[in-house]
Amino acid sequence: MTKGSGSRIALLFVFCAPFLFGGVRTHTIKASALPPIVAQNQTQNAPEVTTFTGKVLSQNGERFILRDEANDVWYHLDDQQQARKFAGKNVLVTGVLDGRTDMIQVREITEVKA
Repeated sequence: MTKGSGSRIALLFVFCAPFLFGGVRTHTIKASALPPIVAQNQTQNAPEVTTFTGKVLSQNGERFILRDEANDVWYHLDDQQQARKFAGKNVLVTGVLDGRTDMIQVREITEVKA
C-alpha cells in the first residue's frame, strides 16, 4: 500500500457503505406535493381523451379495426375483445390515440343507432 491509500479506502467505504448495505431508496412524489408549475406541466402532458366515430370491421376474422368512412382513415383498437362485440356496427369509440401507431387505447365503445 502506498502512503495515504488506507485513508482513501476508508473514505470510499464511508461513501459506498449506504448503497452496499442499505440499498438505494427512491421516493415517489405526488403531483399535489409538487410546485404548481410542475403539476401544471404534468397535467398538460396527460394524454388527450378523444372520441372517434366509424364502423368496427374485421381485417381477418381475428383483428378488429375502426373504419372512419367520413375521413377515409382507419385505426387499430387495443381492446380486441370489446371491439369484437361491435363487429359490423357503427360506433363511437372514446379513447387515447397513439399517433405513431394509429392505435386507439380504448376507454369505451358504444353503438351509434342510425
